[in-house]
Amino acid sequence: MNTTSQHIIRLLQFSAIALMMLAAVVYAGDSSKKEIGRTTEKEINVVISTGFGKINVAKGEPEKIVIAEGYYKDATTLPMTVEYDIRNRIGYLDLSLGEDDHSKHRKKGSFKFSGLEGGKWDLKFSNAIPISFDVELGVAKGEFDLTGLQVKDFKLSAGASDVAVTFNAPNTSSIDEMSIECGVGKFDGRNLGNANFKSFRFEGGVGAATLDFGGKIQNEVDVDVQVGMGVCTIILPKEVGARVFFEESLVSKIDCDKGIRASGDNEYVSDNYKNAAGRMNIRIEAGLGSVKVKRK
Repeated sequence: MNTTSQHIIRLLQFSAIALMMLAAVVYAGDSSKKEIGRTTEKEINVVISTGFGKINVAKGEPEKIVIAEGYYKDATTLPMTVEYDIRNRIGYLDLSLGEDDHSKHRKKGSFKFSGLEGGKWDLKFSNAIPISFDVELGVAKGEFDLTGLQVKDFKLSAGASDVAVTFNAPNTSSIDEMSIECGVGKFDGRNLGNANFKSFRFEGGVGAATLDFGGKIQNEVDVDVQVGMGVCTIILPKEVGARVFFEESLVSKIDCDKGIRASGDNEYVSDNYKNAAGRMNIRIEAGLGSVKVKRK
């Protein structure tokens, strides 16, 4: 058995264990609520980290920077730490959910199995000023409904997870690069075209991913997709022009809807690419798995 096969087997075993633990999360018990009022901030930088549990992010009240409410089985072992300060009219918010001081400073992208009772956190943010998000999840379920928020930046890194990110209305801020990394599990991106990004990067390890770019894309944007093992479905609006770069191999393949045709080695172009107001340049790398490109 070669090194790649052994690595994949370890990832699959880890995935099964992590998902079983997620199914066992219990949210009944203690709760707490913290609020931060808005003052002179012109924008906010938000860092969110949690090792295990469930997190919901959504639009809140304009005059509240954040309303954070947590539910735990044991509040003494699963704290919710909120740190906030303002420098040069920029608010810096650090939300550490169910983690102690030591776990906050561990190496980025890693996590440990502590506090496995889990927790649930509802976070609601002001829609009155631009927000930059930097999110790190361990073994978690995450629902990020960013509809109605002014998202200036969005970065998400998840270990073993089931995560959804939604933009059901156009983002009034512009995102230079939207970055999402998922190790093991499922990712569901909904109406990502409304995010108003210039470039989008997705990296998936083992699992299934759906990248739905529905919404308004009115400029030329770049999309970079890397898939380790699994299935990735990319959904594009019919009015958007698309150019797809993908190199097939014996262990990876691509399937494109009608209207997106091969135009050369490893390149596929939609019939409307030259004349479309919104265009997407999509580069895909896949290890073991398949990629589907669909129109809607």
